[in-house]
Amino acid sequence: MTDKRCPYCGQAAVEEQATNENTKSYSEKYICLNCSETFGVNVSDSTLAPEKHCDTFYFSQGGFFGGSQFIKVEERDGYADLIVSSPYGNTEDRVDVRFRIMLSEWQDIKTMLFYDLFVLYWNETYHDPNILDGTQWEMRLEFDDRATVEKSGSNAFPALYDELVDYLQPYFDQGDFERD
Repeated sequence: MTDKRCPYCGQAAVEEQATNENTKSYSEKYICLNCSETFGVNVSDSTLAPEKHCDTFYFSQGGFFGGSQFIKVEERDGYADLIVSSPYGNTEDRVDVRFRIMLSEWQDIKTMLFYDLFVLYWNETYHDPNILDGTQWEMRLEFDDRATVEKSGSNAFPALYDELVDYLQPYFDQGDFERD
């Protein structure tokens, strides 16, 4: 057993799959003992792993009455820009906070996204048509070697969504300020 959780059902009953030691593949594959889904990274060369090629992460969430907020991380030459929006205001008067973070912190974010939350296994869309006003969210991952990955939802969420929001909360807190 491992401390990983399944991105499909959210259960912690996850077991690492055995890898073939004779192959030179880079593999961190898991199987959920609850829903039987498999997930994880399995590439023939570790240089092809998603965290090596992801250079932009964007996440936004919000609702009609609660305001909305976004975070964006863009890798640069030797550092990464982290932009956090203030939680309220329309696009004309919104104030964004910009930080430079070390590449090691950016790598930690990508590790969380790809190896703890398994965001590449989330569905493209989540939608609950029975709720009119609520929470809408969007995530975008841009890569230098593959197509952009986009995930979104309206009043419905993947199993590990709350873990993502909890992980990003300290960054959102950086942009949560009162305007004069």
